[in-house]
Amino acid sequence: MKKYINMLLAIAAFTGLVSCNDDFLDLEPKGSVTEASAFATFETCTDYSLNLYNVFNGPNVNAAAVYFQGPTVNYSSGLGSSQRDIWSGLLTQYTNGYSTIPNMYAAQTVTIPTTSAAYSYPYQMIRTANILLEHLNDGDLNDAQRKHLEAVARFFRAYCHYALLLNFGDCIYVDKVLGENSEELMGSRSSRLFVADQIYKELQWCESNIQDDLAEPNTINSDVVKAFMSRFCLFEGTWRKYHNVAESGEYVSGTQLLQTCVAVSKDLAAKYPTLYTGDNNDKHPGKGWGQMWTTENLGKVPSVLLYVKHVEDKKMHRLGHYEHIASACLEMPQSTVDLYLTVDGLPIHNANVKTYDYNGLTKTYTESATPYDYANADSYKTFRKRDPRLWQMVTPPYHVINNVGTNGWIPDESNDGVYSEFIHQFAPRGNKKTDASGNPYWDSPNFNVAYHQVETHKSLPSTNWAGNILPGVPHTQMSDNANKYNNGKIGYYGGKGFQRGKSSYFVWKHVANWDRQDPTFTADISDKPVFKMEEVLLNYAEAAFELGQFNQSIADITINRLRDRAEVGRMNVAVIDENFDPDRDKSVAPVLWEIRRERLIELMGESFSFDDVRRWKKGDWFVNKHHYGAWVNSDNLDAVVSRTGGQTGVMNNATHLEASPAEASAQGGGHLYYYLDPKKAGKGWLDKYYLMPIPTEELLLNPNLQQQDAWK
Repeated sequence: MKKYINMLLAIAAFTGLVSCNDDFLDLEPKGSVTEASAFATFETCTDYSLNLYNVFNGPNVNAAAVYFQGPTVNYSSGLGSSQRDIWSGLLTQYTNGYSTIPNMYAAQTVTIPTTSAAYSYPYQMIRTANILLEHLNDGDLNDAQRKHLEAVARFFRAYCHYALLLNFGDCIYVDKVLGENSEELMGSRSSRLFVADQIYKELQWCESNIQDDLAEPNTINSDVVKAFMSRFCLFEGTWRKYHNVAESGEYVSGTQLLQTCVAVSKDLAAKYPTLYTGDNNDKHPGKGWGQMWTTENLGKVPSVLLYVKHVEDKKMHRLGHYEHIASACLEMPQSTVDLYLTVDGLPIHNANVKTYDYNGLTKTYTESATPYDYANADSYKTFRKRDPRLWQMVTPPYHVINNVGTNGWIPDESNDGVYSEFIHQFAPRGNKKTDASGNPYWDSPNFNVAYHQVETHKSLPSTNWAGNILPGVPHTQMSDNANKYNNGKIGYYGGKGFQRGKSSYFVWKHVANWDRQDPTFTADISDKPVFKMEEVLLNYAEAAFELGQFNQSIADITINRLRDRAEVGRMNVAVIDENFDPDRDKSVAPVLWEIRRERLIELMGESFSFDDVRRWKKGDWFVNKHHYGAWVNSDNLDAVVSRTGGQTGVMNNATHLEASPAEASAQGGGHLYYYLDPKKAGKGWLDKYYLMPIPTEELLLNPNLQQQDAWK
């Protein structure tokens, strides 16, 4: 029988050889693995190779692969797969106290660790790969089988060396099984040029020799190899350019890396021309982008090349559950909200941008007679006619009347229906019923008892796992508990014990209505992508620009494929000039800025951004952003409680300090203010953060291992 490996799982611990725990697999393997027979047949070697897929889970389920580039998933943390997006400044944790800087890099609180899985775990998995490579001639394998397994092992060896390169730059390169007396154990670090050259050659060999006809579904094949080549080549090629790395003709050059990125990405773009636009249960704007992260079957999604499979009672996670319970702590600051384009494909401060008024009676939009500023307007206006990926990433504003128990609700159609503007864009959360007087209402289900209680992947209003209603968004962690949704005011309701924050922009990327959410144990079973075409298309666009090749034709098969799926206005390269986005970093070319923006938005919450801003050498631009929240109109300031005890709880736009009542009144309100501006606090990004420090324990074990120069 064929063994369809539908789960990429943590299979077993190992010391030298690894025995396989078959209970984790969905089908009985053809050959069982023991230490004596581990490499006897193709089947047992394949069983052993499953251990290598642990790199997509991380060293253990409690500290998963936040150490690696890309959409790897932290399965039991409220931060989900977004840890590195917090480090980059795109997202934030509201659990940080008032008058703090929530980003440890902006706060300069990063220290040299004693130990770090970011350093030790890749070497652990490199050893696993090298053991397989050392034993491939031991068993009864034909040439094709041996080549395939060698390619799989070398892929993971390259992947783990890339993780070390990405975090530490220079590193010890290991291409064999080490013993107690191996010289490499006391070796010095190899240059990043040498390590990158070895990774490049390794992946070239894998691409040429992997046997696709022997690759089971959802395992490493030639397309996955190309996707990783695309990722690696873009990272290293641009790192060398922006960090002015002196190159040697002995090794692959940055230009060659970018050329390879374009070549493999172009091949994949031609092979996979279709992006996922959701199934019949996706009734939301921007179909497919959000559902990709909440579906239970990524095997049906054409653009996903490799993914982590979750199955009830076998392998589950808590990502969606954590995003709407009391432990939730992931938010988006206003500066990141401002990155999202309008549905017309324009930056919010473009001279031609339009703003819109909403008619709740007809559910229609008309261009505003008096334009407003998306960056300094209430949440309804801020979200209105914006890139739908924002709505799928952050809970949009709404208010409902929680009128029957804790789980019953009806839309709030007051304020000319504006409070229900986004309620009508999403499916209703629950089942329609009637009360004792025959009045209709919606009853939100208890998501602890079963799966698939709502047919669409997202719905409003938000609830916790028990179905308790969150009456309105925006709201804050600190308020007077008064519901201010009367007389046309927006409320900042703080009377619920879940989804309490400081920015009022709550991340809900992983929330899925068909997941069951146990209050104590992991129960979510939505699959999570590891390599997908969306990233490859972005790699293609950026590498093409860096090589001077980017044009409208390439924009159409890369950026505009993403825009079309997201239902956002297409990129027109010819109109992107110096004034296209007044807010851009002026040191970045206008078209490149838009390519980078698209990358940040499309891959939001997947942990790419920290490594992106590092390779672009833009840590200061992104990490030093002041984290403040949604806009509060001046007539609503009494709905916000200041933590200073005497001010307003909103920000003075000019000083980035907390506004006095007079200042808030003069500017018509203000943004929610809880965190310090890093630069005004005398902190901010340090250039030594571009590379991580070597753990002190590693330095003690190996006297020839030297600390990073900037960390000495």
